[in-house]
Formats: sequence, C-alpha cells, structure tokens
Amino acid sequence: MIGLLQTSSAAPRTAPRLVIFLAIAITLLVGAHLAYSFPEQLPKWKIPAALKEGETPDYPFEDTEQQILADSDAAPASPPLLPCQKLPGGEDVVVVMRTGATEIRDKLPIHLKTTLQCYNDYILMSDFAEEFEGQQVHDLLASVDDRVKDTHPDFELYRRLREHGREALDGSELSGAISQDSGATGKVENQGWRLDKWKFLPMAVRTMELRPEKKWYVFVEPDTYLVWSNLLDWLKTLDPSEPAYYGSEVQISEDIFAHGGSAFVVSNPALKRVAEKYKQEPEPWHELTSRHWAGDCILGKALLESDTPLTWAWPMFQGGNPQTMDYRESKGDDRRLWCAPAISYHHLSPSEIQDMFNFEQQWLRQTVNGRQHASKPVSHRQRERLRLHHQDVFRHYVLPNVTQQRMDWNNASPDLRAGTQNSTLDDCRIMCERDATCVQYAKTDMGCYFSDQARMGQHAQGVQSGWLEERVQAWADGHQLCGRRASRWTIA
Repeated sequence: MIGLLQTSSAAPRTAPRLVIFLAIAITLLVGAHLAYSFPEQLPKWKIPAALKEGETPDYPFEDTEQQILADSDAAPASPPLLPCQKLPGGEDVVVVMRTGATEIRDKLPIHLKTTLQCYNDYILMSDFAEEFEGQQVHDLLASVDDRVKDTHPDFELYRRLREHGREALDGSELSGAISQDSGATGKVENQGWRLDKWKFLPMAVRTMELRPEKKWYVFVEPDTYLVWSNLLDWLKTLDPSEPAYYGSEVQISEDIFAHGGSAFVVSNPALKRVAEKYKQEPEPWHELTSRHWAGDCILGKALLESDTPLTWAWPMFQGGNPQTMDYRESKGDDRRLWCAPAISYHHLSPSEIQDMFNFEQQWLRQTVNGRQHASKPVSHRQRERLRLHHQDVFRHYVLPNVTQQRMDWNNASPDLRAGTQNSTLDDCRIMCERDATCVQYAKTDMGCYFSDQARMGQHAQGVQSGWLEERVQAWADGHQLCGRRASRWTIA
C-alpha cells in the first residue's frame, strides 16, 4: 500500500484530503458526543406516591448529599447558595406576583421558601395591603377611582376587606391550595376572581411607580412556576430598549393577548407607555373592565393600543401543569411543545411548586457545574442542549414517577370502558396490555380508564392508576426528532 501511494500520481493530493476528511468527521463526532453528554445522567427524581396537601414529603434524589442546598463553593461562614442564585442577569428583572386575600395564605408561603429565593427582585401585589411573613404586600387597587370601588358590585369583597380586614373572609371564599382552570368564560361566580380582573392595569401603574428603572417586568400568579434559569438566558437575547410584550397567546373574540397564569414579560418602554395611557384616561378602561371577564385580555388590548402588540411565545410559556399536560401539542414543526425550552408552567399546587423547584435546582447543579468545569469552552449548540426543555422535564421528572401503580392518584386517563365497574386495577392493567395503543390505565368506581399518551397525574382520593413502563418509554422515544430550530427559543 505504501508503494502504491508513493508511485501513484494522485497520491500527494488524495492522502491529505483523506486525513482532513477523517479529522473533520472525528471532530464532528466528538462535538456531537459533547453536545449530548451534558448533563450527566440525572439521579432518578421521585416524588411521594400519594402526597396530600399539607404533608411534608422527603424530596431528595436517590444519591445526592444535602440535595438542594449543598454548595461546596460557598464560604463556610456564608449560608449555602442555591444554584439559581448564582445565575447572571437577574439584576435587570423584577418579578411581580399578583395574588389576592382569598388565596395568599394557601399559595404564597411555598414561594417564600423556594422560587422567591432565586429572584434578585420581586414585588407582591394583592387586593389587600398587609405584611405577610415579613414581606410587604401592596394593595394594587388603592389607586382605582373611589367611585368605582365604593359602588361597583365587583368590589364587594374589597370593601369588606378594607373595613374588617382578613376577618371579613368567609371560609367558603378561600381558594385552597389546589388551582382550578377558569374555563372558557372565567369563574364569574367567585368574588375574588371577579375582583382580579380589575388588577391588571393598576398593576402596570404601581409596578412603574415602585421599579421605574428595571429593564424587564415578569408577571406571575401564585400557581405559576417560572424556570428562572431559562428565563434569564432567553432575556439576554432580547432588546429591552424596544417596546415588547411576550407570553402564551390566547384569544377572546378578536383580541389576542398573553395568558396571565402562564406568566408574561413586558419591557420597560412598553410598561411605561401602557401605564401612562391608563393614568391619562382611566374611565373607558373601567367601563370595559366592568363588561369583560378577563383582566389579562384588557391589559393586552391596552398594550396593543399603546403600539405594543403581543409577540407569541408559546410553547416556552406554558399554561399546563407538567404532570398533566399534553406533550404532543404543536403549532407547526418549529413550535412543538416537546422540543421547546421550558420557561413557565401553570396550575401547580404548593407541593408541586416545591417538587419542580427542587428538580430545577438539581438540573442546574448538573448543567451549570458541567459548564464551569468543562476542559474546553462550551459551544453554542452545547449551551442549547443544556437548557431545560419540556422533553427533559418529561424524561427526568415525569418518567421516573410512572413506573409503579399508585393509590389515591389520578393519571388523567380519559377513556372509560363500559362494563368495567367491577374490575380491579390489575384487571384494568390486563386490558391495557391487550390494546397495543394503551400506555396507562386508571380505576375509579365508574370502571377502567385508558390512555394512548403518558401523563403522570396528581393526587386524587379514591382513584388508582398504573402505567405500562416499557410502553411509556417507547412513547417518549417515539416523538419525532427535534431539529435545531424547534429546540431553540420559540417566538412568533
């Protein structure tokens, strides 16, 4: 072979080309390996099989020490830093949590112990001013015209709170820890919900009064979970000097706006414009609010009239709960939920907020440490892979929790089979195994329920659930591969 190379007139050109080709191929293979070798295999995340609200679960991963708070880099005399507290960019952002007197005691305490520990700055706004566990809660309706507050029926709860304080609340008016979907026309029978629609435009004004210098304003609810690490990474790619309004797009009649519970983001110029518009002429907006049922829609209309239309950011901003949502949803090949980075989730109970918070901190510990200790600079493609995507939440958070039958647990299987009222959970499992499309099953007094997609579900008294583990894994592996465009930040 050596002789042939030496005597062939083509050899001097062919050999270097072959070497170069092999070098490029090896480089690409190594790069692909590095891109997908971060993060390391996460320890299996397990949440309690039948956690009830108010219980204190054991949260740790299986093989980590001092699971969430341990930080070997922290000085011995300093409190340990959470991974989310070491992220750059948060100084330009304020998170505004909009809540109410009927829900604050049930839903805010978990945030004080988890998510609010991450944010560099936050404001708590409600329909009742108070100091709550050492935190100032602002009455964002204080500036609304007294003629409206004193006479409009939507403010009946507010008037009672103003006169008698929290003692004015009846037990039946308290929301509890579990959030329910508002449905197609809102929960208009609920006084706290009717009052909530009046908060959005005054919230813009009060936020600008309290934090006029911030570049970005992020608005959330107490049952919203923000993936803080992804949010900060994404905001770095945007221009805060331009009027901007981002969120999960929803539509009422002709109006398209950002869904409030999914979180939404407004730049400084945009918030300043809409606050001024409302202050200059509040009466038409009060009239509209009185007739309408959705405050987030009213804010969206005001932003649009202030020359700031919504930039669509679904599926990064997500109105679903990761334990129950449909991971197959899409709006075209470039906007597939499964592939997109995760920025928010909605309708999480306090225990689910705790679970997701612990999970995100562990993800950050694996990936951020991987970036810091990599022997070579991490490429842009590798950074994309290190972000927490919705599919990562399914694979590392949901999947480890659907491996055994659960009592008092509803995995949201929708299809009831007639004539199965007297069946056992094992009978349901056998029927599921006989159906090639079935991946999970559940049993209630009504009978056996089945599903062709995998969901983790939630605690539900009297319901039993199970999964076919190999089929769930195959269901996850069967998703169409995500191209680079589908895996990047998705706005439209």
